[in-house]
Amino acid sequence: MNNNLLLIIFCIFFISCGQQSDKVNVNWKIKLNTPVNSDVYITGNQPFLGGWSPNKVKLEKVDDLHYQFSKELDPKQLIEYKFTLGDWKFQAADKNGKEWGNLEFESPLSDTTIHVEISNWTDGSTPKISGQITGDVEYFKDFKIEGLLNRDIIVWLPPSYKRNKRQKYPVLYMHDGQNTIDPKTSSFGVDWQVDETVTQLVEDNLLQEIIIVGVYCTDDRSDDYGDTKKGKLYRKAFATELKKLIDTNYRTVPEKENTIVAGSSMGGLVSFMLAWEYPEVYGGAICMSPAFKYEDFDYIDIIKNDPKKEVVFYIDNGGKGVDKILQPGVDKMISHLKSIGFTMDKNLFLVEDKTAKHSEGDWAKRFPNAIQLYFGKKDI
Repeated sequence: MNNNLLLIIFCIFFISCGQQSDKVNVNWKIKLNTPVNSDVYITGNQPFLGGWSPNKVKLEKVDDLHYQFSKELDPKQLIEYKFTLGDWKFQAADKNGKEWGNLEFESPLSDTTIHVEISNWTDGSTPKISGQITGDVEYFKDFKIEGLLNRDIIVWLPPSYKRNKRQKYPVLYMHDGQNTIDPKTSSFGVDWQVDETVTQLVEDNLLQEIIIVGVYCTDDRSDDYGDTKKGKLYRKAFATELKKLIDTNYRTVPEKENTIVAGSSMGGLVSFMLAWEYPEVYGGAICMSPAFKYEDFDYIDIIKNDPKKEVVFYIDNGGKGVDKILQPGVDKMISHLKSIGFTMDKNLFLVEDKTAKHSEGDWAKRFPNAIQLYFGKKDI
């Protein structure tokens, strides 16, 4: 093996010889190249991984260089994860100190051991941020939804908003608002760049001026964005209290044709759910890499007996990593929508990019075409 390689990740699968179980045991074996003077943590997209909290799930220390973690999982469970030293400033990194991307796998049908070698960590310095906020933004801090955690809201105002006091504007509402406009608040230092994108499209006379409302997620993101009790509270407040807040404080065009909701992954799912459940409020939804079907959850089965809604859906997906796992759900949703009367390229749009990953950077690349479907200039 090349001694210059500082990152080795490989999986060894052990097929059980005994009676089959509905669960599989997944064991992480972690080896460090250099001892550390702190605990080591695993974090990821599932509640048992701390829901992306960097210091909730501590690894068991075997000795100075070896750690382990075990969990019993359902087969075909979608897992994304990282390792930290208890703070996002100190993440597992490559030999140059650059943080890893998300590690990912789908839990198999048999017991599995995952071996990970960590050779380096980020140094604790402030990570380099690419980009900045373009234009004017305002904030609502600690917006309260009864029964849920408070969250911040960022509102991006179009170029003419402050100088043209009579003009009213359509509104795009976005989930995971911390990742949409400001790279400093984005989870991984890369935002969707919707501010730069919309500004450029407006300057090129390809897009109407719009207001963008980014609603931050919380530690309860999975519940808020899912078909859960908290999710129902979130969607109701999003369609009523939040919309009233924005329509009251800003010069909006409030009708449904000028009100669109957007998000990615679980945010893509909840965007669809909002348009489906509140078609009188939203004219459509942008659903990027949507989690329509994953593990034991299948939203298509939940809505299969519902009538067609008068909304326009944009749905897309990449072809690598997590997006590859989500593709069967996208296929099933498209098939269902067509079966109840949606027409491709009229009120249902599908984009597939087999080279794209499940990431803010890839969603940002697809965003320009998506937003122009709803707010593109009609007279060009």
